[in-house]
Amino acid sequence: MKLRIGNEEMPYPLFTMKGRLRVSGLTDQAIAEIVNEKSLRDAETEEDLYSHIRNSLTTFDSSIRSNFEVLTKYEMLRGKSSGPPSIVVAIEGASATGKSMIALELIHDLTATRFMSTDSLRQIIRGVVSQEDHPELFCHTYQAYNFRQVGPTELDSRVRGFLAQCEIITPYVVSMLERLVAEGTTAVIEGVHLEPGTLEKLSPGLVEVLVNPNPDTHRSMFASKHAIGKLKTVSKDIHVRETEFESARAIQEYMIKIAEKSKVPIVPLTEYDEARKKVSSIIVSRVEKLLRSFEESAVRL
Repeated sequence: MKLRIGNEEMPYPLFTMKGRLRVSGLTDQAIAEIVNEKSLRDAETEEDLYSHIRNSLTTFDSSIRSNFEVLTKYEMLRGKSSGPPSIVVAIEGASATGKSMIALELIHDLTATRFMSTDSLRQIIRGVVSQEDHPELFCHTYQAYNFRQVGPTELDSRVRGFLAQCEIITPYVVSMLERLVAEGTTAVIEGVHLEPGTLEKLSPGLVEVLVNPNPDTHRSMFASKHAIGKLKTVSKDIHVRETEFESARAIQEYMIKIAEKSKVPIVPLTEYDEARKKVSSIIVSRVEKLLRSFEESAVRL
């Protein structure tokens, strides 16, 4: 699809509009019907495109129409030099809680041009430090307590191993997020090395969410990580995996406590689509809040 932007005709990434409609609460089937209508394909400008979509949304729930307008208005204002901040979403949770799968969907829905996984960052750090100096980095988070522990001694040793990894990785995460915020780009970050409540201070547009399957669901997801994820560093031994799950769950329970204390939203995960919808709702709520704040500031000026 091509649209005329200013005096130039150029390819238009229609998937950006699909993502916005999905975050607004529309189903994939409804989105497909809207974008396949001839009147949309005949659009020549962005104004034509928005007009078609607004007409198509009149038959849907008012909350969907409202969400679409909020997201569209925010994106238009964000293009101004004095506009509101970009949205950066941090998906948090222990190993095998489903955070990576939700993050991958959000990249598409938010048209995020930056993505960061703390596991990838850990791999990079492994290239510049030695295993002899930092053995706690050369293992899974739920195994780190075997090598090094930090933090209050009253905490579970497995949590203190997790904190030992965070102590090294978190400063790099913060540095990268500061650059992303300064760039003004929409981004998604996910990983276990994100302690709830430690990141939102970096920007009012930074949204933290903790993904939390119940213990039984978490156990099933953790146990199947070798079969589904095909990870060669994950043991096939069910007894070893059960011990490792208990470690991962201890870390998750710790993250739940600090998320509750810092008022970071906790999203239950029983089905991926329902969890994704909940995260989208949290994002829209934050955008509405930022939009109100921006408009109030503009009035005062």
